Amino acid sequence: MAILDFDKDNDKSISIHFHSLELGPDSQPLYYSTPESPAIVTGYVEFRSIKPTNGSDITLTFEARSECKWTEQHGRSTVHFHYIVPLQEKSWDIKLNRSNPKTISPGVVRYDFSVQLDPELPPSIEGRRGWFHYRFKALISRDFPRRNMAVKQLIWVYSSSIHVNEQPQPKIYRQVFNDMMPFSCTLPSDVLYQGQIVPLTVQFDPFRDSSILRGQQLIVMSAVVKLKQYTTLCDKRFLGKKRKEKKAVFILPVSVEDWPHTEQGFTKTIMVDLPDARKLAASIETVPLIKTHCLKLIMMVRTNATTEKEAKEIRMEMDVKITSPRPEHVKDMTYNRMTPNAIAPPPYHANDNNDDDGALSQLSRRSSTSSYMEDSIGNHQSLSYPADVKNPSGL
Repeated sequence: MAILDFDKDNDKSISIHFHSLELGPDSQPLYYSTPESPAIVTGYVEFRSIKPTNGSDITLTFEARSECKWTEQHGRSTVHFHYIVPLQEKSWDIKLNRSNPKTISPGVVRYDFSVQLDPELPPSIEGRRGWFHYRFKALISRDFPRRNMAVKQLIWVYSSSIHVNEQPQPKIYRQVFNDMMPFSCTLPSDVLYQGQIVPLTVQFDPFRDSSILRGQQLIVMSAVVKLKQYTTLCDKRFLGKKRKEKKAVFILPVSVEDWPHTEQGFTKTIMVDLPDARKLAASIETVPLIKTHCLKLIMMVRTNATTEKEAKEIRMEMDVKITSPRPEHVKDMTYNRMTPNAIAPPPYHANDNNDDDGALSQLSRRSSTSSYMEDSIGNHQSLSYPADVKNPSGL
């Protein structure tokens, strides 16, 4: 399949436009989806031609799909793994005006479309080897040796799993240090959203009466908060071949200079500023791609009767689910950070090679803007044909 080259075929064009109030990375249309209000993506496909054109009617397709892709070296051989699973699909057949069954008449044809997203779908994810994309593609097939005309556009979706007015249940980690000192760590919920400022509260009880450290002061020498991300890629075509990866999304050293030295126990709250979608992918569980997260608090502690060399490690690990912020969360984050701009998703790099329209990603940046033609000296000219708005029946 070949992609329409606008430099050579400037007498015709096909484009996709979206009715979105906000733009994401690379001018991707941005949508918010929540459990009670799933996003409804609306827009239109437009075909323009200034002369009769050979080609089929337009096939418009939508896919929300999970994808993984990686390579492995085995001796001198390179093995390529690439697996895609669509989780939501829809297609439209768009009739064009014709002078005969194989020839499209000159003019402008516009077709409105609409699709409601499944509220159970995860947010958009862009990684090095795993993705979750919301993709639209418009295609006009043409007889050989003519090139097919195609354009695709990704949209960015903030799909939050948090319900409106939801009362979260605190997530509490409890343990006893060496059977001598109870301690706990509390999060407001086990579901956190990108860009959230999370209060992490740690509480130390006094040493137990039966402990040999009874009455001694607890001294926290150092503390660090880590968020680990664990990724599993799977290609079922190769007997479920898997690749596992992990990385530290962030490492946050905590200042403990003002933490008390006391035998009575104490409570401290650490404010953890989670990265936004630029650096923190949402949690996802699909066949090609799984991402999970674990928030860790690691401390070195001793007592006033021991030396620094005798310090012991206390480790608290809590599995959490990362989701997208709701629209009201984005407004809160904007206010709290004293910036006029809402949180922005990360730039994306198209890695969509299951078909041979590799040049499509270059055109996706143009598909959200008005179509135009160029004359022989490169000046932009609007077509004089009025748009023929097709009835979007069956939506």
